[in-house]
Amino acid sequence: MKNILIISDGIPGHANQSKGVASLLAQSYPVNINLHEMKYRIYSLRSLFTIIAKFLLKKPHRITAKLVSLFYTPIHLKECDLIISAGGNTAPCSAAIRILSKKPVIQLGSPRGMDSRLFSALVTVEKYSDDQSNVIASLTPNLYSPERCSKASLQQGLKEHLLFLIGGKGIGYTYQEHEWDSLIALIHDMHSQTQLPITIVTSRRSDPDVEEKLRSQLSNIRLDYSAWFHKGDKDFNLDALLGSAKNIFVTEDSAMMISESISSGQPVTTLYPSNIQSPLRYQKHIQKYLDLGFMTRESIENFSIKEISNSAEKVQSHLSNLKETLVERIQW
Repeated sequence: MKNILIISDGIPGHANQSKGVASLLAQSYPVNINLHEMKYRIYSLRSLFTIIAKFLLKKPHRITAKLVSLFYTPIHLKECDLIISAGGNTAPCSAAIRILSKKPVIQLGSPRGMDSRLFSALVTVEKYSDDQSNVIASLTPNLYSPERCSKASLQQGLKEHLLFLIGGKGIGYTYQEHEWDSLIALIHDMHSQTQLPITIVTSRRSDPDVEEKLRSQLSNIRLDYSAWFHKGDKDFNLDALLGSAKNIFVTEDSAMMISESISSGQPVTTLYPSNIQSPLRYQKHIQKYLDLGFMTRESIENFSIKEISNSAEKVQSHLSNLKETLVERIQW
């Protein structure tokens, strides 16, 4: 039995990335997964601690690592065989742990200026360094996979449906009122054409007024599986919803929603507004998924159901390659 410790910065998306990698490794090894939420000794000094920690780790050895470890509350590692963490805030902490404990560490996401060799594996979706420690993933790690989603769909007995994952303002994306009106009209048209159930899942980025608009103006359509964030809906199985979707439409403002949708292996279309001021790195992120054939992309005011082959085999191949590379890097 391998014991995996996930160090979380308290951001659910980052924790889910780490859990996704742990679950991937669990396909080949019996594992026990524990989560530790990283805490600063003095929370008000967290930004200063991070700056100092990165400076100290430019010369990595036990003394600098010990100093860095003092910035955080103690983390118990005695029974731990592997540490996984995600997000730039956890990077100095996990790097110090690796130096002091000699235990393998998988860090997810850019460590923002830190040397990738501080980690056993640094997993990024874009190239970070030339060192072999930088493992470039085709898809942002997450909790889902084609097998998991398909199995959940069968267990739940869900009917085939059209799934819409709705976000809102974020990463330079702004959706206008008339664009939500267009979305609603197109959903009505799709329902009339296909007679398939419609499922709407909103998120924390969804404007409460937009959520209410969707609920009221789509009330004449069966929305049995839908989950409304601002209404407090939490008792839903996203694995099953993804696995039973004929098509998944996801607003383009969330990299995590997109990667989770793609990971299901189902046909995915991202919906973008007219007003986009996203950073270049995010534009490259979207283009990479398009180039790999993981998804298509359409305007939220003019999209339709297209006969898109699912990408389950490509996604599964990516996951298998990532797992093999990580196992090699952590020498399990």
